[in-house]
Amino acid sequence: MADSLEDLAYNKIKVAISKGYIKKGSKLKEVSLAKSLAMSRATVKGAVKRLVFEGLAEFSPNKGTSVVNPTLEEIKATFQVRAQLEKMAATLAAENLGLKDYKEIHKLIQKEKDVFKARELDQYYEINNAIHLKIAQKSGNRILVHYVKELLQKTTIFLILFDPFYQLIEVNNTSPAEHERIVQWLEEKNGDQAGLAMEQHLESAMSGIDVKRLFPDDYLTV
Repeated sequence: MADSLEDLAYNKIKVAISKGYIKKGSKLKEVSLAKSLAMSRATVKGAVKRLVFEGLAEFSPNKGTSVVNPTLEEIKATFQVRAQLEKMAATLAAENLGLKDYKEIHKLIQKEKDVFKARELDQYYEINNAIHLKIAQKSGNRILVHYVKELLQKTTIFLILFDPFYQLIEVNNTSPAEHERIVQWLEEKNGDQAGLAMEQHLESAMSGIDVKRLFPDDYLTV
């Protein structure tokens, strides 16, 4: 099924934000965007609403819609909480995962490698999150799964804003190898080591955040 004009507008604006062409904190002016994209204002309005819904932009009655601009403290705190919850999830999941589950996770890891090479941003984060969610779901703790889902969405926004996915031609992507290490411990039914590997993996993800992009020397909002 072909993408709608709203889908195209949404993807173009999202890529522009992730590449830094649209600065964090900048207003998303529908008239200007519609002119730049050669699309109707109604189409752009629908795309911007989707960005607000997923958390990449925020609406204020007085200021309109702007790209979110999280602080370093907020990013660190969110990753710290996520790391501890997913450490717990991996520890619990070790006794619940079966052969079918491992086959599914290994397929996802291979897809993760493939879409990264293809530079397919949305698919990459979707697959990455599917790996983490699968492990969380096998923890058997529904409350834990609920909060992991919430934090996955929030940290994905941070990665879109600050991870150098598009900025570097060659990126040393350690995520697949780290996922494989976690799964290796899970297959050995060693929940404690799987939990530690998960914690280290998320610490690595946090360290990949390009802190300089938080406040570059020439930072401007428009």
